[in-house]
Amino acid sequence: MSSLARLHIEVTNVCNFKCEFCPDAIMERPRGHMAWPLLEKILAEVAADHLADIITFHLMGEPLIYPQVFEGIQLALAHHLRLHLTTNGSTFHLRPDHIDQLVTSGIPKVTISLQTPDPHTFTLRGAPPRLNPEGYFEGITEYVQANLRRSETSPTRIHIKFLDTTPNPFLVPHKPMHVVEGKTQMRAELRRWADRLLKGIPDAPSASAIDQAIARHHPGRWQLIPLHPKLVLETFPLDSWGNGETATVIPARFGYCNGASQQTGILYDGTVVPCCKDYEGKIPLGNVQHQPLRDILQAPPACGLRSAFNRFQVAHPVCQQCMGADTQGKAIARQVGSVAYFKAYQPLMKRLQPHWGEV
Repeated sequence: MSSLARLHIEVTNVCNFKCEFCPDAIMERPRGHMAWPLLEKILAEVAADHLADIITFHLMGEPLIYPQVFEGIQLALAHHLRLHLTTNGSTFHLRPDHIDQLVTSGIPKVTISLQTPDPHTFTLRGAPPRLNPEGYFEGITEYVQANLRRSETSPTRIHIKFLDTTPNPFLVPHKPMHVVEGKTQMRAELRRWADRLLKGIPDAPSASAIDQAIARHHPGRWQLIPLHPKLVLETFPLDSWGNGETATVIPARFGYCNGASQQTGILYDGTVVPCCKDYEGKIPLGNVQHQPLRDILQAPPACGLRSAFNRFQVAHPVCQQCMGADTQGKAIARQVGSVAYFKAYQPLMKRLQPHWGEV
């Protein structure tokens, strides 16, 4: 098989937040950090065999509380791997030294899961007691501005992620939740945060340019709003993680997913899973402590998943649950939509925007 588009490496599944929109609270796996020798082994193999275009230090957990996260970043970059990191941004206030360490690390991309952009919705995060909303927001602001002020020397592109809870006919949120909804509210929040993050930045775009960028936002779907070569606002609609916490789901019987073909995850204990939504490791494809990752991806479990999806069949019960829905009409729409997305929309976007797959 060709190289993966993305490999998710879970350096830890421990998190200091308990967000209501995340399955962390119901995850049954033991908690722990990836052993350093195992991370070294994975990075060396991925580099030597060119197994992935992009690697991420994230599946579950908060990577910036992994004890050796900055050593891991430097090792990945030393192997010339294109590394992305997703963080909740909490340590920028709790550990201010992380700001300079990350700015000077040379990492290509950092995504900050801001998600809840105001003090009221911040209560959904289950943050540690010593982290109040303003401290959290200020830490993120300080990191973004520090990176923007060194934009000539820092290659890092930062994405700030907002949770969009606008109702969507294709998605199956596991419970009602209201964070930011509709065009008016989302555009207002995007503008407020754009002003906050870009305040005092010498090469910040003009107010009219910011307005034009935000005016292109449409609610209820994933979207990117570039504001600066090193700063992008990102909105993402509320969905469940694989419907694992949804009791009544009509399972999918047909459709397509790129799990085990274009994306794969490695849990902190070395278990290989087909995608980032298998947070419990219910579809173990093998373990990199015992087998090379390339061999695991070419073994029967992974080949069987790919073969079924190539015939537009959803064979595994976990995949059927993930791709299903809570009503018959929505289930059909999601299944048809999965084929349209992966087989038509995604290839088209990659041709029109060469860097689309890197976001």
